[in-house]
Amino acid sequence: MLGPVDRPLDALEAKVEELEAMLTLAFRLLSIEKPVSALLERFGATEAEDVAVHDLLDNLATRLDRGEMYRPSLGGFEGELYERFPGIRGDREFVTLLLDALKLDRPAYRKLHAFVVQELR
Repeated sequence: MLGPVDRPLDALEAKVEELEAMLTLAFRLLSIEKPVSALLERFGATEAEDVAVHDLLDNLATRLDRGEMYRPSLGGFEGELYERFPGIRGDREFVTLLLDALKLDRPAYRKLHAFVVQELR
């Protein structure tokens, strides 16, 4: 038999599960919008620069999955980013916005976002 404490706890757990499901759905819907591409477009990236930045992000995500020896560095990431999209060279705001967009984009980019955020600490 459930005690008086168990009922509110069960209701709270159910609410947390519901919120997690809604958050997962929201992330999926946002990823359809391609937040990284939208950000690149807003900062004036050409189609070729968009492709080059996505290639970089895909490469970094792959390297991250390969393990410690292949892990990218934040400095290396920024250098390669500026090389592929020179119009934002030295623009820390863009880099911050890009990192934020990673967590909303593809699942592989979310892992990359988590890694970079951890590296910044």
